[in-house]
Amino acid sequence: MNLLVIVAVFAAFSVDVTFSRKRSKNSRPFKPRTTNREMCWSGDGSSYRGFASESTSGRRCLNWNMFTYSGASNGLGDHSYCRNPDESLMPWCRVRRGRRIVREFCDIPRCTSAGPTPTSRPPSAVDTERTCGERSVQRLHKIVGGSFTPVESHPWVAALFHQRTGFLCGGSLIAPCWVLTAAHCFSDGESTTIRHLSVYLGKSAINATDADKEQRFTVEKVIIHQKYNLDNYDNDIALLKIKSSNGGCAVRSSSARTVCLAPSHTQLPAGFQCSIAGFGNERFFGHYSQIMKQAVVQLLPQTDCASQSYYGHLITENMLCAGSPDWSTDACKGDSGGPLVCEVAGRMFLFGVVSWGEGCAKRNKPGVYTRVTNYNKWIEDGTGLSKYTKGFMYPQK
Repeated sequence: MNLLVIVAVFAAFSVDVTFSRKRSKNSRPFKPRTTNREMCWSGDGSSYRGFASESTSGRRCLNWNMFTYSGASNGLGDHSYCRNPDESLMPWCRVRRGRRIVREFCDIPRCTSAGPTPTSRPPSAVDTERTCGERSVQRLHKIVGGSFTPVESHPWVAALFHQRTGFLCGGSLIAPCWVLTAAHCFSDGESTTIRHLSVYLGKSAINATDADKEQRFTVEKVIIHQKYNLDNYDNDIALLKIKSSNGGCAVRSSSARTVCLAPSHTQLPAGFQCSIAGFGNERFFGHYSQIMKQAVVQLLPQTDCASQSYYGHLITENMLCAGSPDWSTDACKGDSGGPLVCEVAGRMFLFGVVSWGEGCAKRNKPGVYTRVTNYNKWIEDGTGLSKYTKGFMYPQK
């Protein structure tokens, strides 16, 4: 009797196992249903809830729960899908790049009425203090000693033109209506300059026009630092308030973005790699570059720059120096007013304004830049941009 019970139980167990295996073999792993809405993104991609989880460089996105995110959390959770929770340009995610974790945009097509299509036309929007410092082209190419670069890699670069003399200086878009540049660009003073100035964003070549990328502005107001010193270029910084033909400010696009401001008096260590970009001379006695160039430089110790073998007493606390170890790369004439930007936590922050230097790419004579983080209060007083000058997007310790 006991033997019959054991056999019956064993037979029942065998049938159950057989059925279980058959069910597993025929079933398919769960995969969320996708719709056209989830295969593409519209606007700035804030509403995207699709399942793309790879950046434009092909890197795998990291799980959002790995990070403490201070902005809006729309769409975030225990997953690694691309999202845009902070009004960025398009959906993005964090990825590993070597030993660093950085933000990268995702390769997802934009939506049209006919469905998803790989178009890159930007949304009509403006940057805020939380959407600064992003670029849609992340490539760094090997100005003097640099390489030509698309404007999308430095979309905050402004090109200043004088009605009578042509290209004048560079600048940086720090807010939709404000450009930061160098005071020495305005030798004729504030009042006469306004009538003759034009400012362009999204310009890749100073001798050509690209209507799809460029935005043109007149200058409504010029603010030159009240303590600018003509003799030694101390406080070499100025602000331009810009307006378009319809009275508006800069529209956010892949070729026109604001650069971030770091918190007041923030300093980076010597040796930190930063980027410069502009249309300046390709050599000291050369001509302006017709196409934007970019180069990588390293921040130098303040003590070195102020030593007798460099610039000595000419260097003040409002200046910083940067160059390449082999002295082959430098800013030059025409780059004046342009940005020295440094990447921190995946965003580009403005740390310097191209100011002066002895020659171009000359040994022991690095480029000298106005130290932007010394002027947060001055910028705030002149513009009212308190939200921008606080440096919200700079990582907190």
